[in-house]
Amino acid sequence: MSERMRYTDEEIAVIDGVIGFLYPRMQDESLRSSYRSVHEHLHSGSVDAADLRRIGNALAFTDPGQCTSFHKESYRDMTVLRLKTEAMLRTV
Repeated sequence: MSERMRYTDEEIAVIDGVIGFLYPRMQDESLRSSYRSVHEHLHSGSVDAADLRRIGNALAFTDPGQCTSFHKESYRDMTVLRLKTEAMLRTV
């Protein structure tokens, strides 16, 4: 991962929350294993391109696809996090 761009502790918490939301719904053990690795890599600071792709997929999967006034701030934060993930992926 680029040394210039890293996830903040708050962003890591959001990503962990998204993964935690999706994890129980994952049926495939290899998929579950890959997201366990993402979690470990996030906390050790060793996120690689495969992790970034998985993070991007998880964020995209939880995107409601619409912005209502009730969810406006959360939607904006998730969009910013997705864009940051995409930018980080381009620098790897």
